[in-house]
Amino acid sequence: MRKLQKGAVAFVAAAVIVQGLMPSGALAEERRITLEEALKLAAAESGELAQSRLQVQAKTIELTQAQGAVTNQSEKDSSLLAKPHSLSQDLGIGLKVPEARKVLGEAKRELSSKELQLRSEVEKLFFTMLQAAENAALLEQKWAQAQKRLTTLETKLKFGAAGQEGADKQKEAVDRAQSELKVARLALKSAKLQLGEKLGIDPESAFMAEAKPDYVVLTQEQLWKFVAHAEKHDFELYKDTETRKMAEEKVHLTRKLYSAKFGEKDMRLIEAMYSTPAMDYELFMANYDNLLGEIKRKWEGIFLIPVPIVPIILPIPKVVLQGEYDGLRYFDDEPYSLPVSMLEADKARLKEQDTRKKLINKVKKSYLDAKTAEEAYAQALKLVDTRKTELEAASKKHAVGWIKDDEFEKASQASEEAQKAAIAGYYAYKSALSALNVVSAGALDSAWKPGTLPYLAIDDGLEPIKEQPSEPGGGRTFSGKWTVKDAVEGVTGELTVQVPKELGATAFALLTKDGRPIGGKVPLDGKLVHLNVVFADMSGLKVQFYKDAEVIAEAVPDGYGSSGALPVTLKGKGE
Repeated sequence: MRKLQKGAVAFVAAAVIVQGLMPSGALAEERRITLEEALKLAAAESGELAQSRLQVQAKTIELTQAQGAVTNQSEKDSSLLAKPHSLSQDLGIGLKVPEARKVLGEAKRELSSKELQLRSEVEKLFFTMLQAAENAALLEQKWAQAQKRLTTLETKLKFGAAGQEGADKQKEAVDRAQSELKVARLALKSAKLQLGEKLGIDPESAFMAEAKPDYVVLTQEQLWKFVAHAEKHDFELYKDTETRKMAEEKVHLTRKLYSAKFGEKDMRLIEAMYSTPAMDYELFMANYDNLLGEIKRKWEGIFLIPVPIVPIILPIPKVVLQGEYDGLRYFDDEPYSLPVSMLEADKARLKEQDTRKKLINKVKKSYLDAKTAEEAYAQALKLVDTRKTELEAASKKHAVGWIKDDEFEKASQASEEAQKAAIAGYYAYKSALSALNVVSAGALDSAWKPGTLPYLAIDDGLEPIKEQPSEPGGGRTFSGKWTVKDAVEGVTGELTVQVPKELGATAFALLTKDGRPIGGKVPLDGKLVHLNVVFADMSGLKVQFYKDAEVIAEAVPDGYGSSGALPVTLKGKGE
């Protein structure tokens, strides 16, 4: 009788020996490899990851160099022999450190992205090998049972209890089973070759791949958690977000340089327009042209210079005394630097929004693909239960002669096909989850649960997908702003924050991301003064808001340089 263990199909513990092509007794001691060990081996073997790690080190050094270069330039500019700068030179100096920090951040995120991609590749090879081994084991069992039935028929044939035709048919069945087993073993050998190459293991060596069953709960609530994780960790969205931040910082720095060069009075109208919620670019450009005209007029005409010795006044054209970078000369060949940088910032915002929208849709589609694979696997497991019951009933009838051999063989084949379908369904399910994990930037890494999929109680996934929660797992959000200005130039800076009154905050404090305080609490309208180095990378810090002594909200500063957005999240009770 063919015995079917449901646990083997449900993968209560899938440990597959893949050196099985070697003759019995010639096996070396097997090496057991779990998926996590395979991932470590692949990471150590990957030349691409090694290059990315070197890239991170190189960009770290470049950031240090940029910081040193800015410090050196500041010292040069403070000397009596300092030379004036053009706008492009000032922008180059002011953006040198933010740009280096942006490139370093992208190098780190790219490394994480490549690690995730490598994980997906290894999982695919690992599960392909496991599936090939499962199929080979199933076909080996089928071949052994066919051989056993042939032996029984040949014995009966000697005593006239069976016909030659039946024995010939069974021999053909043995040959077919042997051929199927050979194909399965070749597929296993190929899968082992590919995985061994990826892990840096000799594919001809004896090693065992083992995996225990696990699954992921797929519900709409989980979907939005996957989306939120992807929005925070996706590499492409990160690059577009950092590009937007850099573009906004360039606009801010350009405005600051204009004010320092031409005075706040001339910039007053431009600044007033910039602060409006919806910018009218035609009106802005008209006012900007007026600004350029005003700057040009300041260097037109003549200076009347009295000569002390001879009582005369010399008229000298102003342009003669105009410095290399005075007036419109400050712009070099880029008099419209500010409006161009503003348009670039708008383009960067639209690009970030488009990338975010596409990412959310990709996660949704991958989630639905995983739900489809989950349902197919669940149906396969249900069919295994049905075929198992039918095979057990057929086995009892066959034992007492109530059904013929061909009827029992039919039930046996149906059970085998159900097992093969369950194996294929399981690995298709795992493959879909692996793809979802890549698209969601590793969101499933913390979502796995040990054990077999509870296929009788899974969410059907047919509920309409609702709107994305404003803050999955969080509270109400507010939009604020942070600004850092020099307190003592080159030494200390002062941080100020602006948040809506409805937040109800009375004070704020600055902390590292792991919660260590930087200075103390400051009144909401006050200034937190600290060393400039503390404010060098605001995205690595967080701001806590207080209502009297109670922490009511938190924010991670967004942006580069000296100002940026402050997305504030209200803390729930008990947080």
